[in-house]
Formats: sequence, structure tokens, C-alpha cells
Amino acid sequence: MAQWPTLEIAKLIVGVLTPLSVALLGWLFSRQLKRLDLSNWTNQKLIEKRLAIYDDIAPKLNQLLCFFTWVGYWKTISPADAIHAKRDLDRTLNIYRHVFEAEVYKTYQAYIHVLFETYTGAGHDARLRALVQGPDGDRRTDSAYAWSEAWNPCFSEPRNAAGKDQVLATYKDLMAALTRSLGVSTPERAKAPVTPEPAPRPAPASGQTPA
Repeated sequence: MAQWPTLEIAKLIVGVLTPLSVALLGWLFSRQLKRLDLSNWTNQKLIEKRLAIYDDIAPKLNQLLCFFTWVGYWKTISPADAIHAKRDLDRTLNIYRHVFEAEVYKTYQAYIHVLFETYTGAGHDARLRALVQGPDGDRRTDSAYAWSEAWNPCFSEPRNAAGKDQVLATYKDLMAALTRSLGVSTPERAKAPVTPEPAPRPAPASGQTPA
């Protein structure tokens, strides 16, 4: 029996392996595309869930901002409304805490602890770190709702009232974290322009009088 030349054997091997290689590469490429599609689908669903949660909590976060800074529609927000908003926010953010990055929950806790005095005793609601009466008005007489004396214990001591700047700063930090979690970049805070120092005047030449 005649032996096959080495060249013919090589051609035969190449002829067999080439279709197999093409098929293997095609399978690997298809598998990678499916993984990519699954990853994109998962990310899309995650963003959709985050957006749904954002639509639920953003109005309540803003409601608290108005109540504590005496702006917007603060006259229509009763102390009971503010406490109820916190309770709803706590429930939602604790349930979906791990849907967001850790930064969101951290900034939420910072915001809430500025607004409320927590851990006031078993069975007691957190107290509002706000004033009943202050430079911006009197909640008992200036509000659109009827004041109830039962709300007086809902407030912390006046010395514990949160400052407007602190409330606004923690609110902005939280909203920026939520925005980033939706894949939207937030502009960096503008830096104050640096005024260059004037160049030193050259020393007068010998024999000249300075101007």
C-alpha cells in the first residue's frame, strides 16, 4: 500500500480542521453575544427598577426639604405628614437598599439624621429637628392646616433644630447619589476662580528714583 505524501496529509488535516475551527469560533462568538445581551438586559432592568423607586421617593424627600427649610409648599405639610414621609422612606430604602450603590443609603442616612432625632425610646416616633416658631413663620398660625397641640411633643428641643444650610447640603448629596445611580453624571461644583498674584515690580536701576 502506497504511503501518502506528507503534503497531502497536511492538506487533509487542514481541510478537516478549518470547518471545525470556524464552527468553534462561531459558537464562542455567539455565546459571548448572548452573555452581553443578558448583561445589557439585566442592567436595563436594574435601571428601570431604580427609576421606579426614584419616582416614589423623590417627592417625599423634597417634601421633607420644604418642611425643614420653610420653602415651597411648607405651609401645607403638617408635622404628621413629615413623620409619615420619613416612615415611608425608611421602609422603601431599607427594602431596596441593595438595589442601589452603598453611597445612596449612606447619604440617605446622613440626610435623615440631620432632620430627625432618632432613637427616642421604644414605640416612639423620631422627633422633628425643626422649630415650631421661627424667623420664617409660625406653624401654629401660618399653616394651611389646623394645628393640633398633640404635635408639640413631636418636635425636638429648639437647640437641636437643623440649620437650613446643613439640610440643603445633605439633600443635594443624596439627590446627586441617586442621579449617579441612574447612570446620569452630575456636574462638579464650580471652583472659585483663583486670582493670580501680581508680579513683583523690578528694582529701579542705580541712580533712578522709583515712580
